[in-house]
Amino acid sequence: MNSTGKRAASPDAAIDEATVITDGADEPSLARDMIEVHGAEAATVARNNARAAALGGQRLRAKFWIRVLGLIQRQQAGKAMPPRGLGDSLTSVPAPNSTQG
Repeated sequence: MNSTGKRAASPDAAIDEATVITDGADEPSLARDMIEVHGAEAATVARNNARAAALGGQRLRAKFWIRVLGLIQRQQAGKAMPPRGLGDSLTSVPAPNSTQG
């Protein structure tokens, strides 16, 4: 323990953490799997994992989860936006004061 009462991280801790991250699933497939399992809550789960890692002093793991979070958010944003085709123009919707019935 150091003078603040916290246990000093071992020199191998960063190496072990990096090994766990790089040996695990790659970020895009993890993001897809999390969306499949957690649905709309996937971003919340990834954000909580990033926060927990950061608060636990696991910088590399926090950065990993932040990257996964970004991928999840991009994938979810892409699903939320409807595809725009030729028939999807806003001009086809009558104005509120329109006399069309």
